[in-house]
Amino acid sequence: MSLELRPITRDDMAAVCDLLRASQRFDGVPQLVELEEMEEEFDDETVVLATDTRLALRDQQVVGYVYTVHLPSEVREERCFVFGTVHPEHRRQGVGTALMEWALERGREQLLSSGRTLPRYLRTDEFDFIEPAFRLFERMGMQPVRYGEELLRPLVALPPIPTVSGVTIVPWPEGRDEEIRQAKNTAFADHWGSTPTPPGPWQHMVRGVTARPDLSFIALDDAGNVIGHCLNSRHPSEDEMLGRRDAWIDSLGTLREWRGRGIASAFVVHSLHAFLAADCTHASIGVDSENPTGAARLYRALGFELQHRRITHQLEV
Repeated sequence: MSLELRPITRDDMAAVCDLLRASQRFDGVPQLVELEEMEEEFDDETVVLATDTRLALRDQQVVGYVYTVHLPSEVREERCFVFGTVHPEHRRQGVGTALMEWALERGREQLLSSGRTLPRYLRTDEFDFIEPAFRLFERMGMQPVRYGEELLRPLVALPPIPTVSGVTIVPWPEGRDEEIRQAKNTAFADHWGSTPTPPGPWQHMVRGVTARPDLSFIALDDAGNVIGHCLNSRHPSEDEMLGRRDAWIDSLGTLREWRGRGIASAFVVHSLHAFLAADCTHASIGVDSENPTGAARLYRALGFELQHRRITHQLEV
C-alpha cells in the first residue's frame, strides 16, 4: 500500500489526537492528551500547519504524523524539535522512517533559514522504555545527548513552609506575566538546551489549557523585583488512568545571584501545600539529570522519587 504524506489541517485534529492516544496506550506512556491540548499545541506561533506538519495516510486511514517546532534564537544556539508517532498497527512498515526523513529535512530548512552562525541542532526526546524510537533516531544519525528524569512525591508529611531572608514568595499575580518571562529567560540562561522563551509561547505556558497560575508562585526581592518563578500545571484527564491526582511543577527558576539561599526549596514546598489544598494527591516534576544547580538532589531531598526517564537525541546541522 502506498503512503501519502500531506499537511495536517484543523479538521484532522481529532484523528491526530486519537492516534496519539492509541500510541501512548500501546507504549505504556503515562499521559492522556486532550483534544483541547493538542489544538493549543498546533495553534502556537512556532508551528505552521502547511509547512511544519505532515500526516501519514494509507488508503485514507491516518497511520502517523510528525511536526517540527523551530525555536529561533539570537543567543547560545538554535533548536528545532521533532514530535510525532506512528499507530502501533502500522509500525515497522516504513511509516516512521518516511515521517522522520521529512521532518529532519524540514528542520534543517528552518534552522538554516535564520542565516545566523550559532550552533544549530535538531532534537527529539522519548521515554527510555520506547526502544524502537531510539533505533529509528539512531538510523537517522541522531545520538543521545541528555537524560531527563520525571520525579513523583505523594502529598503526605509535608515540610513546613520556610521563610527566606530578603525574599517574599507570593502567588502568581495578574498583569506581570511579561516581567516574569524576562526573569525566567535570565534565570535559564545557563541551563543546557535553553534559549529565551518568546511572548507567544510564554502565554501558552502561563495561560494555556493545563496551566494553573492559581497554584503558582513568584519570588520578589525587597524592592519588589521578580527574582524567581514557579509555574505549575494540572492534567485532570489523566487522574483515572494514573489512579492519583497529580499536579506538576513545570518551570522553576531563580536568578543566578539569588541561588543558594533556599528559594527553590521554598517554591517547591509552597507548591506542595497548594497542591494538597487543591485536592491533589501527588506532585510531579521534571529535571535534567545534569542540571548544574543541583536541582535533582534538591528534589530528592524534598521527598521526590524517580518514576521515569527520558532521553534526548540530537543531530547537529
